[in-house]
Amino acid sequence: MPLDVNGPNGAVLREVHADDARLLDAACGLFTSIFPEDVRHVSYLRACAMGRHPSHPRMVDHVWLVEQAGEWVGLRIFSSIITRGFGYGAYVGFLPKVRGQGLGSWLVEMVHEQLETDARALGKPGSIGYLGEAERPIDCTTDEERRKAEQRLQFHRRAGAIILPVPFTESVMIEGVNYLSPEAVQDESPRSMYLLFNPSKRGREIPNLDLVNFVLGIYLDVYLLPRQHEYVRHSLSYLLGD
Repeated sequence: MPLDVNGPNGAVLREVHADDARLLDAACGLFTSIFPEDVRHVSYLRACAMGRHPSHPRMVDHVWLVEQAGEWVGLRIFSSIITRGFGYGAYVGFLPKVRGQGLGSWLVEMVHEQLETDARALGKPGSIGYLGEAERPIDCTTDEERRKAEQRLQFHRRAGAIILPVPFTESVMIEGVNYLSPEAVQDESPRSMYLLFNPSKRGREIPNLDLVNFVLGIYLDVYLLPRQHEYVRHSLSYLLGD
């Protein structure tokens, strides 16, 4: 994609590369501001800025910044799964003062365009969309957590995402990565989450989505879990009745 893409209200999209210290530092700072509860996962952002990180062997990663009026106001981290015809959206967020301007919907379309470009470069016919995860409001323990979870879910739904009818447990980290130790996330626990799918135009034309392919894509190719892992077996058992 072009390095600079113009969006609503003067917004400009910038792609972040690992060798651009200025943009990488800006992305890390904005990540910490928008996602303070995930500050230990800044190393994931830095890894994704490499595009092809050895700890993500089945992914082509992207980190984007959104600039408006000379200020960094939005962040998107996502990947194309090279073994599938769809991608994975890890993080998306904006500063509160720019929400409601249509930047989120614009960013969704830009992600679809990038995934389509990636798919064709990988010799595939195109991208059918991307997977994402969202907290389940019913699992929240405080009113504030529930309010935030509901807002995030509403954002994804407005952007065209659907909740897939499959049980999904979020792993606390990608297996075997060399940039984050298990000790760094020892206070985190696996969580039941909604597994979301945001279809592209191509994906919306598919009459029956392959849920098994989605489960295998996110668990085996994103989180690098073995096929016999309990999370994988649980989701597949639900879908296949095994």
